[in-house]
Amino acid sequence: MKHAFYFRFYKMIHNEFICCFLAQLAYFLYCCLYFFKKLRLHKKNVNMTFEQAHNLIDSVYQKPDKKIEYINSPIDDKLDLSVVIPVYNYAEILEQNIKSILNQKTDFKYEVIFVDDGSTDGAKEILKKYENEPKVKVIYQQNGGIGTARNAGINAACGKYLMFIDCDDTVHSDIIQTLMERAVKDNCDIVMAAHNLDKEKNGTVYEVIPNVYPQKNLMRYKYGNEIMNYAGLPWAKVYKRELWNKVRFFPGYWYEDTIIQMLIYPQCKTFEYIPKIVYEYKWYEKNFSHVQGNSKSYKAIDIYGLMSEIIKHYNEINLQQNKAFYIDLLRHFSCFYYPTIRSFDDDIITAMFLLAKEYVDEYRPSGKVKMPFMLRQVEKAFESGNIELWKLSSCYQ
Repeated sequence: MKHAFYFRFYKMIHNEFICCFLAQLAYFLYCCLYFFKKLRLHKKNVNMTFEQAHNLIDSVYQKPDKKIEYINSPIDDKLDLSVVIPVYNYAEILEQNIKSILNQKTDFKYEVIFVDDGSTDGAKEILKKYENEPKVKVIYQQNGGIGTARNAGINAACGKYLMFIDCDDTVHSDIIQTLMERAVKDNCDIVMAAHNLDKEKNGTVYEVIPNVYPQKNLMRYKYGNEIMNYAGLPWAKVYKRELWNKVRFFPGYWYEDTIIQMLIYPQCKTFEYIPKIVYEYKWYEKNFSHVQGNSKSYKAIDIYGLMSEIIKHYNEINLQQNKAFYIDLLRHFSCFYYPTIRSFDDDIITAMFLLAKEYVDEYRPSGKVKMPFMLRQVEKAFESGNIELWKLSSCYQ
């Protein structure tokens, strides 16, 4: 929430100090509203067992059952970067995307891997026009979802670094030079730059919000891993290819981007952020993230199903279960989790709360964990089984 306030102020006042101060002030007032609501809060006992919770969710939701194929293609020493672009429709704007990535002003050698995920609106025919471009690879597959398409691109990638772009977005002509220059110079595992959030309606941009992070640690992340203060969006970044050797997107799930924070960030040892806008993220009626965020389908329970898969894989690849991991669990099982399922009936929400509580209880470290105040409220809600406190504090992160 602090970053959301900061970005809004930064749109009007391009001064980091002032915007940080105003964001902190706005969040303080926001917390005052939280305290007022908490005073009126009545604790509600959860009249459901963990077994009943599992049975209820199993009756309305089935996890996707698609296999992941891990192919780590040999890295071409002459190829600096592989750009992976999953394509599903968006024929009307696809060429803008293609031209923006092919017309890069850079000295770095790169390939662009388009993965057509069974497009039905003519996007496939547009891609065919670019098949003979020297930088371009095109993969055609049956529709399997954006995770499956990204995985196909990763499997085919031969560059030392990876970059993801969504087919309905565009990039600035210097995105590759900006990110790769820093990555190579400082031997970074991940380099991230800023982006614009372009809000569109009926084909017209009505608001542009610059998402430029401040140097100040607004999130007050305590455990020395700077990258955890930044959004886990797959794009506007370059990654060393080796970070993906044991990680892929989980096919068939919504919210597939969750793996960036939970499985990629924990592997990152060297990270840098560049406060320069190089990516235009489009937010409009057809945008799939918009559809997911407003869904009342039980498919939204993927927010839990995916997390269970991620936690299992986290252990399989031997990532460290530490205090930072625990804090990330609390974050995901609150501010990302509850708003996604809040439109469901009370029994489903109660069951989802208990399923999350199981994981939080299992991975709680011994000793006190330093964390922001509102996240501490989430922890207390899980500890006491206070579902109403969890609902409230999840909306005030």
